[in-house]
Amino acid sequence: MGKGKEGLFAAAGRAAKLLLGCGLVCACCGADRFGDAPFCERCMRTLPFNNGYVCGKCGRAIGEDYPVCLECKADMPAFTAARSAFRYEGEIVRLVKAFKTGKRYLAETFADSLLPVYAGRFAGADFFVPVPMTDAALRKRGYNQSLLLASALSERTGVPVCEVAVKTRETAAQKFLSRRERFKNLQGSFRIAQRKACRGKNIVIVDDVLTTGATASALAASLLRAGARQVGLLTAASVPFRAQPKKEPKLLEKP
Repeated sequence: MGKGKEGLFAAAGRAAKLLLGCGLVCACCGADRFGDAPFCERCMRTLPFNNGYVCGKCGRAIGEDYPVCLECKADMPAFTAARSAFRYEGEIVRLVKAFKTGKRYLAETFADSLLPVYAGRFAGADFFVPVPMTDAALRKRGYNQSLLLASALSERTGVPVCEVAVKTRETAAQKFLSRRERFKNLQGSFRIAQRKACRGKNIVIVDDVLTTGATASALAASLLRAGARQVGLLTAASVPFRAQPKKEPKLLEKP
């Protein structure tokens, strides 16, 4: 899929920066960087890119080459497939938190890192949908980081951003809830305001981090009910799947 005018302008801007030698420092460590790589050479070698074995559904890192992780097998998400640029570990945790707390420029860095992920799995999408925030949450933070990331990806790919979804209420943090509690927590939390725009479309949800995947699954389900043909998910990072350790049986003490 071609980049379109917006993508060409963005590429021209990055080329001009390269020629002028301005703004080319690593977003992770601050060292000089060269070319179009989003980080310096050292960080490109050491950051936890999510390029090993991944779950075919949620895209989270898994230890071995299995089709899907155990969590997806037990409770299959509504989205078609998800992929991320990084594992949510080490320096990436710091960068994602910085992105959420004022460092808006990191949208550009994460978008650069997501470009090959988009091209490899989701090229040809009709539009991006950022995960929406409630008005209260948006006022508190001052911006929607998912929208910033989707907009930066749009500049690089020419795929438009369509804010077709609305979050109708605040929800409790998902990571401490059971699967049943997650479902109940998210019921009715998203409304599709532009249903006609979704009909027959290939849509990609964009977010900063995939943790349990429940939020993206709830949003994907709403988009599919609105008539979307398929719904993918792109995130800057995802929490690796870690199987719960087996509990050792308790030995009865001898009297």
